[in-house]
Amino acid sequence: MYKDKIIIIYLLLLMNHVAHVLEEIWGRLWLIDTVFGLGWFLLGNWILFCVPAALFYFILNEQRWAYRLGMVYAGIMVLNGIGHNVATILTGRYFGGFAGCYTGIGLIILGGFLFYHLSKEIQLN
Repeated sequence: MYKDKIIIIYLLLLMNHVAHVLEEIWGRLWLIDTVFGLGWFLLGNWILFCVPAALFYFILNEQRWAYRLGMVYAGIMVLNGIGHNVATILTGRYFGGFAGCYTGIGLIILGGFLFYHLSKEIQLN
């Protein structure tokens, strides 16, 4: 039963991760225009998505090391969400600035839940 919670939260976080990248594109995150360009931005984010998606397979198979790496992924997503929201608040710029704050809230919540549940599962076993 507890494993089902982890699976649902992980899948929700992956979906929110995709929505976050789409929000960054829609809001023209400053990195797209000034540093990477859309193609490189999408390539980098594709890689950043594929790694945790592949990790999900090992979490399904209850590999201990995957739980720990899943916690790293969850922590990075929490920090990503916090960063977008803090930067948007401090600069007051969403479009052409730090787009991603709306889905960033989901990253914070879901990443926090996933981190908590994975750490709890590690402690139980």
